[in-house]
Amino acid sequence: MMAAGRAAEVLRQERDDAQVLLLEKMPRLGTKLRITGKGRCNITNACEIREFLDHLGPHGIFLRNAAARFFVEDTVRFFHAHGVPTTTERGRRVFPISNDANDVAEALRRYCVDHDVILHLGAPVVGLEPVDRQGWRIMLGDEELTAEAVVLATGGLSYPGTGSTGDGYGMAHALGHTVAPLRPGLVPLVTAEAFVPRLQGLSLRHVRATLTQQGRELGSEFGEMLFTHYGVSGPIILTLSSQLGDALQAGPVELCIDLKPALDRETLDQRLLRELRALARGHYQRLLQELLPKSLIEVFAQRSGISLQASLGQFTAEQRERVIELLKGFCLTVVGTRPIAEAIITLGGVACDEIVPQTMASRLHRGLYIVGELLDVAGDTGGYNLQIAFTTGHVAGESAAQALLENGG
Repeated sequence: MMAAGRAAEVLRQERDDAQVLLLEKMPRLGTKLRITGKGRCNITNACEIREFLDHLGPHGIFLRNAAARFFVEDTVRFFHAHGVPTTTERGRRVFPISNDANDVAEALRRYCVDHDVILHLGAPVVGLEPVDRQGWRIMLGDEELTAEAVVLATGGLSYPGTGSTGDGYGMAHALGHTVAPLRPGLVPLVTAEAFVPRLQGLSLRHVRATLTQQGRELGSEFGEMLFTHYGVSGPIILTLSSQLGDALQAGPVELCIDLKPALDRETLDQRLLRELRALARGHYQRLLQELLPKSLIEVFAQRSGISLQASLGQFTAEQRERVIELLKGFCLTVVGTRPIAEAIITLGGVACDEIVPQTMASRLHRGLYIVGELLDVAGDTGGYNLQIAFTTGHVAGESAAQALLENGG
C-alpha cells in the first residue's frame, strides 16, 4: 500500500495517463497489518537512526540510505496527515492514539484510493516474468497483465491465514535472486522442563533472560516475559529468539532467567539475611512470598530442594546459597521454537547485496523492486519491522515512478 500510494502520488504530478495497480490476494487490504501489535499496531520506534539500525541485526546497515529518504519522523507525519494521530509509549514504541490497527490499514488504503491506485482484490499472482524491452508479464491464473515496473511486496511466511504465505520468495528465486534460508523470527521458544505448563500465564517483569550454549552467550535481554503451556514467550523472549541463529542445530540451548537483576549476589544475600531475621519464626514458604509471584513459589521450592515447611530460624548458609543461585539463574532448556506460522516475522530472504539500497531496485532485473519482509533484514520487536516496510515501500514506489518518468514510460 505504501509503495503503490507513493508511486501513484509521484506519477500523478507529471502524467495523467499513468496507472498504478495494486494486486492483493486477500479479499481486503492489510489483513496482517490489522492484527499487528495485538490489534493495536506498533507503527514504528522513535529512537535515533544509529540505535534503530542496531536493532536490525547484521544487515541493518543496508537500510541507512533508504532511511535518509523516508524514516520514523516521516512515518509519523504521514499517519498524522492521513487522520491517524500517534502516541509514544514505553520503549519509544509509537502507536495510534486510537489503539486500533484498522485505522492504520485504512489510512494506507485511503492513501492509495486518493491517488487513483487501481485495487485488484482477491487476485493472487502465480507468476512473474520479464519481457524484453516491454517490462513485465504478471500471471493471475487464467489472466495475464503487463507492467513497466513491478514492486514485490508480498510479506513473509508467518500468519499464513492472512495471506502471508511467502509467495514472493519463490518469485524472487525464480528470477535468479539469492534467497537466504527462511526461519522463524520473533517467535516463542519451546522448553523441555515438565513443570513449565504449570506456570502457564505467569508474566515476569523486570527480569533478565540470557541464552547460552556450551558456555557461550548467544544473547541477553531485560524486560518482560511470559510462561506458556509449551515454553516461554513475551517481548524479551521474542527478541532473543532471533539471536538463536542456527544454534539449536547443534543441540539444546540454556535460557537462564535472573529474577532479581537489580541486585548483585552480595546485595541479594544481605537482603535474604534481613528477611530471615524478620521472619525467623516462619517457614520457607513465607520467605518465598516476599520474593516471588505466588504461582512460581511451589516450582521454585521444588527446584531449590528445600521444603516449603522448612524453618527459617534454622535456615543454613548452604540453603541460602541455593536460593540465591536459583534467583539469579532460574534456567530452562530450549529445545526448539514454535512453527514459522506463529512467528511475528520471517528471518532470511532476498540477499541485500542484490538490491540497490538507495532505491530498492533489483541489481539483476530492470524495473523490479523488492521490499519489506522479503529482504534479508529484520528487526527486534518494538515497531522496527513495520518501519522497514514503510521505508522500503515508500522508497521503492517513489523510485519506480521516477525511473518511469525519466525513461519516458
